[in-house]
Amino acid sequence: MPHIGGILGIIIGFIIGWIIASIPVWLASKIVSRHSSFGRAMLATLAGYIVFIIVVGIFTGISALLGRPIIGIFGIIIAFIALLGVFKILFETGWGGAFLIAILSIIIAFVIAFILGLIGISILSLHGVPI
Repeated sequence: MPHIGGILGIIIGFIIGWIIASIPVWLASKIVSRHSSFGRAMLATLAGYIVFIIVVGIFTGISALLGRPIIGIFGIIIAFIALLGVFKILFETGWGGAFLIAILSIIIAFVIAFILGLIGISILSLHGVPI
């Protein structure tokens, strides 16, 4: 029987990681969309991750089956477009706005990580990995 504390720790870690990952998406969406909220950003982060993983998984499987690695790379491009579709729908913006949210969220995440690094906090140390 699994240890309840271990399962609870995994769930709490997932939720904290999800919240942290949603912050850059939320900030980027506030710049681009009038339909921005932290709840939408959390939904977009989770849905985007799920869609990305499913699409990449399908294309990776096809790539492995056919022995053509280029199909897996093509899958990453299609998965990114699918992620943009999630942002487009949830933030009620166009394709350009969705692309801008994606790029800005990456930039914002790097800026946050840099600032935290300046004050001695690394992203890995937040997850219990000593640096």
